[in-house]
Amino acid sequence: MTATAADTIDCQLCGAKVHAMKIHLRDSHPEVTLEQYQEAHPSAPIHSPYALERIREATAAKEAAVSAPTEFAAGKAPLHEVFKLGAVKGAMSARGTAIMINILDAGEFTNMVPKKDDGYVYDIPNLKDVLLALEVNIPCYIWGHAGTGKTTLVEQVCARTNRPMLRVQHTVNTEESHIIGAKTVRDGQVLFDLGPLALAMKHGWTYVADEYDFAQPSVLSVYQPVLEGKALVIKEADHENMVIEPHPNFRFVATGNTNGTGDETGLYVGTSIQNEANYDRFGMVIHKKYMPEEEEAKILQFQGGLELEDAKRMVTFATKVREAYDARKISKPISPRTLIFASVIGVCRGNLRAGVERSFMSKLTSIDYKVVEELAQRVLG
Repeated sequence: MTATAADTIDCQLCGAKVHAMKIHLRDSHPEVTLEQYQEAHPSAPIHSPYALERIREATAAKEAAVSAPTEFAAGKAPLHEVFKLGAVKGAMSARGTAIMINILDAGEFTNMVPKKDDGYVYDIPNLKDVLLALEVNIPCYIWGHAGTGKTTLVEQVCARTNRPMLRVQHTVNTEESHIIGAKTVRDGQVLFDLGPLALAMKHGWTYVADEYDFAQPSVLSVYQPVLEGKALVIKEADHENMVIEPHPNFRFVATGNTNGTGDETGLYVGTSIQNEANYDRFGMVIHKKYMPEEEEAKILQFQGGLELEDAKRMVTFATKVREAYDARKISKPISPRTLIFASVIGVCRGNLRAGVERSFMSKLTSIDYKVVEELAQRVLG
C-alpha cells in the first residue's frame, strides 16, 4: 500500500495533513499532548488509513513471531556423558575437549521419545555422524546389511537427546497417501487426515523412513521438497494444512539395505534401483557396517546374556560366516540381530550350537548348511 494525500488526516490545530497525530504533535506542537488533543477534538482521528494499515501489519507480524514454533532446546550436555562413553579420545573433539550437543524438551510428545537401551553399544564414528546430521539439520541416509543396527542407532540417539521420533516402514505397496495423508469421511463430513510425514513436520518430530529402498521411486519423489528443507504442499488438504512448513525440530532420516544403486548381493529381494535425484538430496550418507569383534562381543554380553569368553566364540563364528559369504562360499551372512537371538536360545538351552542351529542354520540351503555346520563345529564345538 502506497501513501497518498487521500490517506492523510487533518490536524485540527494547524490544518497540516499527517498520518500519525502523536508524531505530528511531538514535532510541531510540543506543548500539546495527545491526550489533550483528543479531549479538545474527540471526533478527530489520530491515525490515517495508511498508518492504521501499517499498524495492523506490524501487529500481525508480531503475533506471528510469537506463535511461530521454536526449537525446544532444554540445554546442552557433553556427548560422551549423554551416551555414557567415558572420556575416550573418539568421543571428544579434535582438541580433546567435550563435544556439546543439544538435549531437547519433548513437551507434550514425551511418549514419542524412544526408550533408552543401556545395553546398546555405539560405533562412535557412526554416532557422531548421525548427531551431526541432526544438530545441523542435514537429511541423513543410513544403509547396510540387515541387523547392523541402522534404525536402532537413530532410536538411541533420539532416546538420549530427548527427540520425539516417528518410524515409518516402506514397502513396494507404499503410496503417497500413506505418507502425506488422505481424505476420509467422519460423521458425514469429508475431512483430510494428515499422514505421518505431515504430522512430523508440523510438530517437530524426527521422521525415520525405514526400508527406504523398498518403495517405488515415483512415490519417494514426494519427499524431495522436504529433503530440500521446503514446505510440504498437500493440494487435497484443508486450507489450514495445505502448506505445512517444517518445524525447527523436524529432522529426516532414512534407512535401507542398499545405497540406491540396486542390490548387488541378491539378499534383499524387493529393493530397487532408486532415482538419483532423490538420493542426491541426502547430505549425509552413512554405510553402517558390522561392528568390530570386540564391540559385537559386548553386545552379546549385554543383550544375549553370555559370558565374555562365550560371546567372543560366537563373534568368531559370525566372522567366519561373513568371510565365507564374502568369498561366495555361502549365500547368506549372519546379522548381529540373529546372533543375539542365537545367544539367548543358547543360554536357555545350555548349548550355543543349539542357538545357532535354530536362529540361523535352519534358514540356509542344504549346501550353505554344510559349510556353516563345519564352521560351527570348529568354533563352537
